[in-house]
Amino acid sequence: MPALRYQDEYVWLIFLAGMDVMLTWYILERHQGLELNPVAKIVIDAWGLWGAIGFKFSLVLFVILACEWISRDKLSVGKFLIWFALIVSSAPVIYSGALLFYHWMMPPEM
Repeated sequence: MPALRYQDEYVWLIFLAGMDVMLTWYILERHQGLELNPVAKIVIDAWGLWGAIGFKFSLVLFVILACEWISRDKLSVGKFLIWFALIVSSAPVIYSGALLFYHWMMPPEM
Protein backbone atom coordinates (compact mmCIF):
# COMPACT_ATOMS: atom_id res chain seq x y z
CA MET A 1 0.00 0.00 0.00
CA PRO A 2 1.36 3.48 -0.83
CA ALA A 3 2.17 5.99 1.88
CA LEU A 4 -1.00 7.89 1.00
CA ARG A 5 -4.14 6.22 -0.30
CA TYR A 6 -5.25 8.85 -2.84
CA GLN A 7 -1.99 10.39 -4.03
CA ASP A 8 -3.21 11.35 -7.49
CA GLU A 9 -6.38 12.90 -6.14
CA TYR A 10 -4.38 14.91 -3.59
CA VAL A 11 -2.22 16.35 -6.36
CA TRP A 12 -5.37 17.52 -8.14
CA LEU A 13 -6.77 18.93 -4.89
CA ILE A 14 -3.59 20.93 -4.30
CA PHE A 15 -3.62 22.11 -7.94
CA LEU A 16 -7.23 23.28 -7.66
CA ALA A 17 -6.51 25.04 -4.36
CA GLY A 18 -3.59 26.88 -5.94
CA MET A 19 -5.67 27.86 -8.94
CA ASP A 20 -8.44 29.10 -6.64
CA VAL A 21 -6.04 31.33 -4.70
CA MET A 22 -4.39 32.68 -7.86
CA LEU A 23 -7.62 33.39 -9.71
CA THR A 24 -9.27 34.90 -6.64
CA TRP A 25 -6.32 37.18 -6.01
CA TYR A 26 -6.16 38.19 -9.68
CA ILE A 27 -9.86 39.06 -9.72
CA LEU A 28 -9.67 40.95 -6.42
CA GLU A 29 -6.56 42.94 -7.34
CA ARG A 30 -6.89 43.51 -11.08
CA HIS A 31 -10.65 43.66 -11.53
CA GLN A 32 -11.81 45.01 -8.16
CA GLY A 33 -13.85 41.85 -7.55
CA LEU A 34 -15.53 40.79 -4.34
CA GLU A 35 -14.83 37.72 -2.24
CA LEU A 36 -18.07 35.77 -1.84
CA ASN A 37 -16.93 33.47 0.98
CA PRO A 38 -17.43 35.47 4.22
CA VAL A 39 -14.76 33.54 6.14
CA ALA A 40 -12.21 33.93 3.32
CA LYS A 41 -13.10 37.64 3.12
CA ILE A 42 -12.27 38.11 6.81
CA VAL A 43 -8.95 36.26 6.34
CA ILE A 44 -8.04 38.24 3.20
CA ASP A 45 -8.98 41.57 4.79
CA ALA A 46 -6.89 40.77 7.87
CA TRP A 47 -3.83 39.05 6.35
CA GLY A 48 -3.91 39.60 2.59
CA LEU A 49 -2.54 37.13 0.07
CA TRP A 50 -0.44 35.17 2.57
CA GLY A 51 -3.48 34.75 4.79
CA ALA A 52 -5.49 33.47 1.83
CA ILE A 53 -2.76 30.98 0.97
CA GLY A 54 -2.47 29.78 4.56
CA PHE A 55 -6.24 29.51 4.93
CA LYS A 56 -6.72 27.57 1.69
CA PHE A 57 -3.89 25.13 2.24
CA SER A 58 -4.79 24.50 5.88
CA LEU A 59 -8.24 23.48 4.59
CA VAL A 60 -6.58 21.21 2.02
CA LEU A 61 -4.40 19.66 4.72
CA PHE A 62 -7.50 19.05 6.85
CA VAL A 63 -9.25 17.29 3.94
CA ILE A 64 -6.21 15.11 3.22
CA LEU A 65 -5.85 14.13 6.87
CA ALA A 66 -9.59 13.41 7.11
CA CYS A 67 -9.50 11.23 3.99
CA GLU A 68 -6.52 9.26 5.28
CA TRP A 69 -8.03 8.87 8.75
CA ILE A 70 -11.45 7.79 7.49
CA SER A 71 -9.97 5.44 4.89
CA ARG A 72 -8.26 3.43 7.62
CA ASP A 73 -11.65 1.93 8.51
CA LYS A 74 -13.96 2.77 5.60
CA LEU A 75 -12.15 2.94 2.28
CA SER A 76 -15.30 3.74 0.28
CA VAL A 77 -16.18 6.70 2.53
CA GLY A 78 -12.67 8.12 2.18
CA LYS A 79 -12.83 7.74 -1.60
CA PHE A 80 -16.22 9.49 -1.64
CA LEU A 81 -14.84 12.31 0.53
CA ILE A 82 -11.83 13.01 -1.70
CA TRP A 83 -13.96 13.01 -4.85
CA PHE A 84 -16.51 15.26 -3.17
CA ALA A 85 -13.67 17.61 -2.17
CA LEU A 86 -12.39 17.65 -5.77
CA ILE A 87 -15.82 18.53 -7.13
CA VAL A 88 -16.37 21.26 -4.53
CA SER A 89 -12.84 22.63 -5.10
CA SER A 90 -13.34 22.80 -8.85
CA ALA A 91 -16.46 24.99 -8.54
CA PRO A 92 -14.66 28.28 -7.61
CA VAL A 93 -12.01 27.67 -10.26
CA ILE A 94 -14.64 27.15 -12.96
CA TYR A 95 -16.66 30.13 -11.70
CA SER A 96 -13.60 32.43 -11.63
CA GLY A 97 -12.56 31.26 -15.08
CA ALA A 98 -16.05 31.95 -16.39
CA LEU A 99 -16.00 35.44 -14.84
CA LEU A 100 -12.66 36.23 -16.43
CA PHE A 101 -13.80 34.88 -19.79
CA TYR A 102 -16.99 36.96 -19.62
CA HIS A 103 -14.98 40.05 -18.66
CA TRP A 104 -12.63 39.41 -21.57
CA MET A 105 -15.52 38.98 -24.04
CA MET A 106 -17.60 41.88 -22.67
CA PRO A 107 -15.21 44.50 -21.29
CA PRO A 108 -16.84 47.19 -19.15
CA GLU A 109 -17.65 50.47 -20.82
CA MET A 110 -15.22 53.23 -19.98
